[in-house]
Amino acid sequence: MRMQLYKMELYKIFHRKIFWIGILAILGLMFVYFWFAEVGDERCVIDGRSYSGYEAVQMNKKITEEYAGTVTDEKINQIVDKYGLPSELNENMPGWKNGNYLNDFVTRFFTNGSWENGVKPTERYRLKDTDLWKAYKEYNENIDSKSEKNDKKQMKNEILSMWKLKPTLEYTTGWKVFGELLQFGLILGSIMIICVISGIFAEESQTKMLPLIFTTVEGKRKDTSAKVLASFTITVLLYAGITGSAWGLCKIVYDLKGGYNLTGVVISGSMWKTVDKVPFFSYLSVLLILGMLAFLSLNAITLCTSAYQDSMFGAVVATAICWAIPLLVRIFFGGFVWILVDSMPMFLIMQVNLNDIYSIWYVVAVIAVGVLAVSLTKGILHYKVK
Repeated sequence: MRMQLYKMELYKIFHRKIFWIGILAILGLMFVYFWFAEVGDERCVIDGRSYSGYEAVQMNKKITEEYAGTVTDEKINQIVDKYGLPSELNENMPGWKNGNYLNDFVTRFFTNGSWENGVKPTERYRLKDTDLWKAYKEYNENIDSKSEKNDKKQMKNEILSMWKLKPTLEYTTGWKVFGELLQFGLILGSIMIICVISGIFAEESQTKMLPLIFTTVEGKRKDTSAKVLASFTITVLLYAGITGSAWGLCKIVYDLKGGYNLTGVVISGSMWKTVDKVPFFSYLSVLLILGMLAFLSLNAITLCTSAYQDSMFGAVVATAICWAIPLLVRIFFGGFVWILVDSMPMFLIMQVNLNDIYSIWYVVAVIAVGVLAVSLTKGILHYKVK
C-alpha cells in the first residue's frame, strides 16, 4: 500500500503542467547559455586569421593535439616559435585579442603576462622556475611522504603512486565550461524545486483535503512518507538530468580531456590557491557532492515551508525568501556567519564559493546535512499535527 501511495505522489507531480514546462525551460535555457555565452565567447587567432564560436573551439582543439602530453621546455619553445605570444588585450571581452589556446596557456604559466590584470608578457620562465612546476612538485612530494609512512603496506603505496601527476597540456576548456554550465543549470533547477515541491504538503490544506487524508486507512504516517520519498526522488532525478545534460553538451562540443591534472591547470587558475593544487577529479567530485547536497537540503527546506503554509503560492513565496536570504546575510555580515551561509543551498552550487572554501568543504557539507535533517524533521512533525 505504501508503494501505491508513493506512485500516486509521483504521478501527481509528473502530471503538473509546471513540471514539464520547467523541464523544457531548464533544458532550453541551458542550451542557449551554453551556445551563446560559452561556445560563442571562444576565440582563436592563427597566422593573423581570427576564428570565433564553434569554429574557434575546433581550431583550438586541433592545434592543441599536436603538442598534447607532458609539458616540457622544448614544447613551450616550439609553441612560442610557431604561434608567438599574445600582446593585444580585448577592450570589451575577456582574453587576448590575438591569442589562441596554446599561447594563452604559455602566457598564463610561463610568463609574467595576465589578461585579467592587463599585463602584457615581457618575461619568460623555464618550466622549473614556474609556479606550475612548484605546485606539481609539492603535490608529488606530499604523495611520497605518505608512501614513506606506509612503507610496510606495498599495495597502498602502489595506489598512492598512481595519484602522482605531471603537468600535462590538453585542451581542458570543456571542463571549465562544464562547471559553469552545471552551476547555471542548478540555479534553474533550484527554482524548479521551489515551484514544484512547495505544493507537496500545502496543496492538501489549500484544497481542504487534509482532514480526509488523515482519516484514511493508510493513515497520515504512510501518506507523509510517500510524499517525502516522492519529493526526494524528483529532486535526485532533476539533479541527474541537469548534470547529465551539462556533461553531454560539453562532451559533444569540447571533448572533455585533460582531467588528469591539478585543478589550477584545468580551470585556468593561478596555481597559488589551495584549490589549484588538488587533483581536478577530486575537485570535481566535491563539486558534484555539494551540488547534490544543495538540491537535497533545498528540497527539505521546501517541504518544511510547505508544511507550515496553507496555500501553494504562500509556500513558493516563503521558500524563495528562505533560499535568497543567505545572499543578503553574506553581504552584511562576515566572520563565522560566512561558513553558515556557505552551507546554504544557494551557495553550495556556486563554483566560485567552492574555490574559496575547498580546504573546509567537509565542514560545510556537515552543516548542510544538519540543515537538511532539521528542516525535514520539523516539516514532517508539523504536517502530522496540522
